[in-house]
Amino acid sequence: MLPLLVVLAASQSKAVSWRIFGACKNSPVHEGTYQADLTKSVGALSLEIFDANKIPYVGSAEGINSIINSPIGLDSIEVVSDTELRAYGWCYTINGKQPTEMPDKIQFKSQDDKLTWFYAYSTNKNNEWTDYCSPAYWIAADQFCK
Repeated sequence: MLPLLVVLAASQSKAVSWRIFGACKNSPVHEGTYQADLTKSVGALSLEIFDANKIPYVGSAEGINSIINSPIGLDSIEVVSDTELRAYGWCYTINGKQPTEMPDKIQFKSQDDKLTWFYAYSTNKNNEWTDYCSPAYWIAADQFCK
């Protein structure tokens, strides 16, 4: 029975690759691989990755408010004009696809999965949201990138 448990435990622990993109450049500010317990949620594993790599963050497995000391609250709003603003926050993808669920509701499916966290914006123009989770480095706003 013990050899079977060892094999089962080993099959649940795999190295997944991860990257974090900030507000200003289309290149990761942090990246690596992590020996992950695939029975845990993406949110829980993200916190483990941040802790293991001493990456500052604010948030929980349910969602991330700040990574690498990014602004939160009113400081994360960019006023473009009287009728347009951008609200910034953190989004994630797995294998290049953005799940609709929060990270605590998603699990990796294999060790080949790739996790990407990126600072992003959503634009409100004339009281209508026109986009969602657009990578912030697309525009590299002066507010964050001076």
